[in-house]
Amino acid sequence: MRTALVVHAHPDDEVFATGAATSVLSEQGWHVVLRVATAGMRGALDHLGASCSLLGISEWDWLGAVDQWIDDGGRSGPRSLATASPDDLAEAIEVAAAVVEPELILTVGSDGLTGHPDHIAISQGVQRARVNCRVLGARVRAQDVRAGEQLIQQLAPGEQVGSGHVKGCDTPLEVIGGASEQRRRQALDEYYDGLGSKPLDELLGVHRSSSDGLLLRAVFDATGWQQDRFEELTSWNGAPSSR
Repeated sequence: MRTALVVHAHPDDEVFATGAATSVLSEQGWHVVLRVATAGMRGALDHLGASCSLLGISEWDWLGAVDQWIDDGGRSGPRSLATASPDDLAEAIEVAAAVVEPELILTVGSDGLTGHPDHIAISQGVQRARVNCRVLGARVRAQDVRAGEQLIQQLAPGEQVGSGHVKGCDTPLEVIGGASEQRRRQALDEYYDGLGSKPLDELLGVHRSSSDGLLLRAVFDATGWQQDRFEELTSWNGAPSSR
């Protein structure tokens, strides 16, 4: 059986970044395994199992030791991924890859998808790790970010949309598509009540227009929930980086 290893910083990243791709791979017969580096914030870890079941992820475990790193809300504190030793992150990823023996690794792209410092650290750690498989990093297109921004601006004119860190890119990206929109919406609802399923105008009464989670929801509405886009982070042969 072909195996894919998914590496993320926080619970919920598996929905926003790679939810369509893992669903498609699972439907194609792949064994999909998740390694997550932190427990996230506000009880996010409690919802990870249900999200994994919806998104075709067969099992999850910690990247590194339990509680080795924490999610401090992007403040880049002393135990956050953003300030972790790059070698420690790369080593944890190498250990996971040695156990799982993946043919493919999925993570976030070089911009961290949303610019979150923990996401960028994870992406850099995967790129730094010595792994002998293909590695793809999730990105969004700049045109799709603009489309999502326009949806929110129509409902909240004059308000700031997103944090300003979700920019997207204009380079060609590989598409993995054909996933169930409903299951990805349900997985997002596991973490945030209604963020996947309620109309966008209702969500603006609950979520700030400057929320990147709300912006990504709008991007999905504008461009489709059924696919993820990726940049290549390493060659197929996994040429080792110098450390």
